[in-house]
Amino acid sequence: MSLNIDQKQVYNENVNKIRDDVYKTKFDEIESMGLLGTYLMVSANLSTFISDVKSDNHYKVIQDIQFHRSLSSLDQYYFHLLDDLETKDEFNTLEKCHDEGHIFVTYHTGSYRLFIQKLNKENIPFCLVTEGDYIKDQGDVTQTLFKKLNNNKRDLEILPAENPRLIFELIKRLKQGISVVFYIDGNKGASNKSLEENKNLLKINFLNNHIYARQGIAFLSYLSKAPLVTALTKRDKDLNNSICLKPVDTLKLINDNDRNGFINIITKKLYGELESFLKESPEQWEGWFYIDKFFQYEDSQNEKLKTKVNFTSDQKITLKINQFVHLIKHSDENMFLVSKKDYKIMKITDFLYETLSYFKTPRVVSLNKILSIRDTSINWSMLEELIEMKFLKSV
Repeated sequence: MSLNIDQKQVYNENVNKIRDDVYKTKFDEIESMGLLGTYLMVSANLSTFISDVKSDNHYKVIQDIQFHRSLSSLDQYYFHLLDDLETKDEFNTLEKCHDEGHIFVTYHTGSYRLFIQKLNKENIPFCLVTEGDYIKDQGDVTQTLFKKLNNNKRDLEILPAENPRLIFELIKRLKQGISVVFYIDGNKGASNKSLEENKNLLKINFLNNHIYARQGIAFLSYLSKAPLVTALTKRDKDLNNSICLKPVDTLKLINDNDRNGFINIITKKLYGELESFLKESPEQWEGWFYIDKFFQYEDSQNEKLKTKVNFTSDQKITLKINQFVHLIKHSDENMFLVSKKDYKIMKITDFLYETLSYFKTPRVVSLNKILSIRDTSINWSMLEELIEMKFLKSV
């Protein structure tokens, strides 16, 4: 008992240290820490998918995201958290896993590493599918903790997602009664093609935009007919952990749809679980650090044609800031432009920031008149330059 109390005390001390490290770091310090680029990238991702979070609030939101991300790394070392883990399993899925292999789809939310440890603690046979980079960077730690939790002598089977024969390997495991665990929101897959050209990806609506989602899990579900379950972990305001297991009614969908229809519906449903969670708790998702890998801006056909536009001097046009331009103002000395097409970062002047911000709302401009923005005169040649740089566009 005393060991458990000591473990909890050490854990709480580490949580407080993380809290201090994250929330006492001022914006001016992140550049010297080499974190400015990461901050601006995450800020751009937030603006792409959750527009109602104003950029003025991004620093606080990103601090919250980093706090939860750091907690997730810490939590895996403290097994007492499993004793306090609230498991919502209305259909007794974990019990059924002892008799039949299941497909588990989970996400990088809350204390997401606890799900694997929960399966291990319950002695449920399972394998983990993940990217080769994870195996290289975190595979040894995962194996050490897997063995330590239950005094296991065997290794956890971790299968690389890039394996072209993976689906056949997984069907074999499922038939043997071994469940399969996917972190659906982390696998980028292996392809040199653009997202739009990659036939393994399905373009789906996600929050305020879209992503290109891998369809392999839905395909595995269709071929194997194995039970499909989502597992979503989260924290409450007191940092208590819970996990919710939800079976997906795949049999009815298989009967009512052809293969492609089934795969489309299931893929959207699996990401829909994550989408619903993020609308309530965006700070508890690690994916903000890499969601841009699943997204690309697409020029409309009109924009593709209008690489160079000739305007007449007596013309009036409506200009608007381009959708891929993300502006961030943290202070009068710290203003940035991030291109969400290629994530290039520019530190900009107050003048350029105010000019581009003015065009967040479409504005009618007369080419033969000087434009005044906050008592500063702007001539047409400057606006034309911003159009050529694709910071502004005519609408």
